[in-house]
Amino acid sequence: EMICGVGRVGGLYAGFIINRQGLVRDPEHPERPRPGGTLYRDGIAKISTFSRACNSDGIPLIWLQDISGFDIGAEAERRGLLAYGSNLIYTNSTNTVPMFTVLLRKCSGAGYYAMAGMPYDPVVQLSTCISRLSVMEGRTLAIATYNTKLDDDFEIVTQDPAQRAAIEQGMRAVERRIEQDMDPYVAARQLDTDEIVELGELRDYLRALVEMSYQSPGYRRMKNPRIWTMHDLEALTGGVR
Repeated sequence: EMICGVGRVGGLYAGFIINRQGLVRDPEHPERPRPGGTLYRDGIAKISTFSRACNSDGIPLIWLQDISGFDIGAEAERRGLLAYGSNLIYTNSTNTVPMFTVLLRKCSGAGYYAMAGMPYDPVVQLSTCISRLSVMEGRTLAIATYNTKLDDDFEIVTQDPAQRAAIEQGMRAVERRIEQDMDPYVAARQLDTDEIVELGELRDYLRALVEMSYQSPGYRRMKNPRIWTMHDLEALTGGVR
């Protein structure tokens, strides 16, 4: 569900970390595919290792987000998801290479933060006109707000018509408010993103940003490609990204 690799932008090297949407193979349960756009344990370990390698080699990082959040549930917790997620956040917090974040579509939950969201100080965060940015989606927040009034299937418990109507109205109001805040232009107005770009302009923006990162290397080390840490990863993984 996570794709990462090194590519050239305007002839200059950059590392790319990308979410994959759609149904993806579950290595623990091959007979049961799982939804993409979610951070699972193995994917977190993969992109955290890749991020550290890019940082070691002085390669700027481009994060392309279409993320709904982290995996959840008892099994995920038993497999140490929290520790892996903390490792990824620590990696991004301590990287010294320039990081650029692009919100392609859905960007919500802790996944937004973990993939170099604005609080983790990317040099620039770009949104598109179809980006939907939120810490928690409207339906999720409405359920959390009225959790004591709902059963395990998130249905309203009370049978009193007046109380049901009040709860339904309150939940709709929460969803409506969050939906409005998810608008990319609202996010830009609130300084939650730096720029809104057309999809056709994205390549030119990334080219300019990568060129800028090489013209002003700051205090980071930049290695000759012949001695990249990335070559060690390729040997260990058999070239699988």
